[in-house]
Amino acid sequence: MILIESDSEKIFADALRFHEEITGEKLPLCNEKTYIYSTVAALLGNIKAQMNDVALQNFLKFSREEKLDLKGAFYGSRGARLQANKARTTIRCHISTVVAKDVLIPKGTRFIYQKYLFYTEKEYKIFQGSTYADVVAVSEIAGNLGKILVGELKEIVDRYEYFEKVENITEVTGGREIEEDEEYRKRLELIPESFTSGGSQGAYEYWTKKASSLVTDVFIHSPKPNYIDIYVVNGIEKISSEEREKIKNFIVQDHDIKVLNDQIEIKDPEIHDYNIDLDYWVYDNSIVSKSVIEQDLKEALNKYSKSFKMGESINLQDIIEVSKSVEGIKRIDIKEPREFKGKAYHLPHIRDINVSYKGSEQR
Repeated sequence: MILIESDSEKIFADALRFHEEITGEKLPLCNEKTYIYSTVAALLGNIKAQMNDVALQNFLKFSREEKLDLKGAFYGSRGARLQANKARTTIRCHISTVVAKDVLIPKGTRFIYQKYLFYTEKEYKIFQGSTYADVVAVSEIAGNLGKILVGELKEIVDRYEYFEKVENITEVTGGREIEEDEEYRKRLELIPESFTSGGSQGAYEYWTKKASSLVTDVFIHSPKPNYIDIYVVNGIEKISSEEREKIKNFIVQDHDIKVLNDQIEIKDPEIHDYNIDLDYWVYDNSIVSKSVIEQDLKEALNKYSKSFKMGESINLQDIIEVSKSVEGIKRIDIKEPREFKGKAYHLPHIRDINVSYKGSEQR
């Protein structure tokens, strides 16, 4: 969008025209004055382009970085950019034998995986007669820690009585960097809805995203009066049970957020697993090698498969268009998937992508 014209060629042409109107002299292209005018026109063009960018950033749609933060500051704490989020997991803490008392796992008990420390945010107990308790531990540092699978976190720093072993029984999830501009902008668009106390769909969507920076998509469903199901997802992946519990606690514990008698449940979407399996042909005169075409095709299909939001359908025509956008592809034959039209709380989830080269053909 252009609010301030910044075409340096037009500025240059105007400068030559004004010079001729004022002095009566028509400047040739190869002239010292003409060169000076062209230099100044290029400089003014750059300045006006920057002015146009500054003007556009007065609008939420075009704001970014600090300007976007200033837009959010208008709404106070509700409009603040979400900071980096700490990862969390559930750890099963075992004792070596049944004892005739409760075994205390103190608040702040630390666990370690490689260079990452995790700690408990509250006190837990292994009750008399039991040999283990499940505790929630959060990362000491915020941000994305990468994938830590079930059973990989099994070292403790602060041992409790009768300690035998510890192990994480859920994947370590929830770690995320500071909220990016596009996600922040979308959340700011929802803020006006958040000022209602009537439990509107937009309000619940805003507060859900406010509760966790992991949430990229939300669907609000009321199966019956005063019952609210909130479906959440991170990209095309489910959100951990610990993170869902954190979201629920954030919403239900603040009476300014939810309607007093609303019953809230945070849910995973219903996953529709699918594969992409197709044959492809290339143009016989393509200047792009077959190996490059195949790599580009896989990357394009992978990007397409990760773009789904809840409620979106699998349309074979989309797969054809994505494949045809790759330079060198003439045609494809899709073996999988089939067309799929899901409900609003369904989410297509890719399992595997397979492409097979079948030869070259004339245009």
